[in-house]
Amino acid sequence: MSRKDKEKKSRFQLPQMTVNEPKIEMSGNREIVIDGCKGVVEYGENLIKLNLGERVLTLSGSDLVINSFDSGIAVINGQIGDISFVS
Repeated sequence: MSRKDKEKKSRFQLPQMTVNEPKIEMSGNREIVIDGCKGVVEYGENLIKLNLGERVLTLSGSDLVINSFDSGIAVINGQIGDISFVS
């Protein structure tokens, strides 16, 4: 492999995930899946706060519903307007 090919490859590699960090996946602004959730801090149709261990994830929007919460994986649906983290 030439030097130029190695440089191209290194630019396109994804960063390594840190162990024990929560994984968050969104589908548009209508669904979010959080893997690594430790518990629910606050739950309402316009605001959901989740304990992620060292941080709290806050979701705000409308018609928010926790559709499932099993084995540390939370699936939330609704109109997600804002996401924030608090240490």
